[in-house]
Amino acid sequence: MCYENYIGLTKNPRWLLMRKVGRFRLGRLVKNFLPDEKKYLSQTLVNKNSTLFPDIDIDFVVNELKKNGFYLGLNLPKQIVDEITDFAENHPCYGDYKPHLGFFYNQKKSAEKHYDRKLKIAGYFNTSLLCTAIKKLQNDPTLLAIAAKYLECNPVHLSNQLWWSFAGETTTFEKMRTFQMFHYDLDDYRFLKFFFYLTDVDVYGGPHVCVRGSHNQKKLSHLLLPKYQTDEAIISYYQQESLVTICGKAGFGFAEDTFCFHKGTTPMTQDRLMLQVEFGTVDYNMQHDIRDPLILQTMKNSQ
Repeated sequence: MCYENYIGLTKNPRWLLMRKVGRFRLGRLVKNFLPDEKKYLSQTLVNKNSTLFPDIDIDFVVNELKKNGFYLGLNLPKQIVDEITDFAENHPCYGDYKPHLGFFYNQKKSAEKHYDRKLKIAGYFNTSLLCTAIKKLQNDPTLLAIAAKYLECNPVHLSNQLWWSFAGETTTFEKMRTFQMFHYDLDDYRFLKFFFYLTDVDVYGGPHVCVRGSHNQKKLSHLLLPKYQTDEAIISYYQQESLVTICGKAGFGFAEDTFCFHKGTTPMTQDRLMLQVEFGTVDYNMQHDIRDPLILQTMKNSQ
């Protein structure tokens, strides 16, 4: 919290204000009534020949998002899955998203020895600049139409995130650091994320878990106190049946308003590769994965 306040005050006070106010329903409602230069697209037409998701019913997706906080079933073509996994295997990833902890995926064990640290996640930088398949998803008209209708404005691209979650046991601290405890996001007053599995994910493969309807219902303590919650606290308030564990084959995707409580889980049987594409109403320049290539270091050039 102190670090967040420091970053906000020194880099982006507008972002910090959103982080403080946006968690409250009244704050989000007031923001919706303020003048905005981005006019809502009341009718968004999608050319079925220009999208990767020609069979998606946009109205149905948006209704599911409003009701449950998520929609399951945005399936990627195999060609796109192959392009992204090929990119992931042939470009360096960065341990804990640190620009100086670069390595190639097949070097993970060597990287842990080289950097003298246990790695639980590793992410990629500059994905839309280096991977045409991710850039294509970022600009896909169906995803943009879903975001426009749900956010009630012309959506602004906030970020892409492509990352590995590595298999193995994790401590409670590691779970918090790698977003594997229940939490909710505050990236904008309104925002929407699209997630895609790039590896097969079963119940042992690190499935994403979200809490149905929790984007519309939180206790006051959820809003005022630290945002990480134990499984027991979430189940006590929302009940077990509200927890949705999302499994799927490589290419399976879903949309989620991650203001709802959600978490990743620790993969036990194999590493998980996942992509996130995010849209909001305002880009605070705090979420993106763009980094100056000159600051990125890998094992071969970090010495």
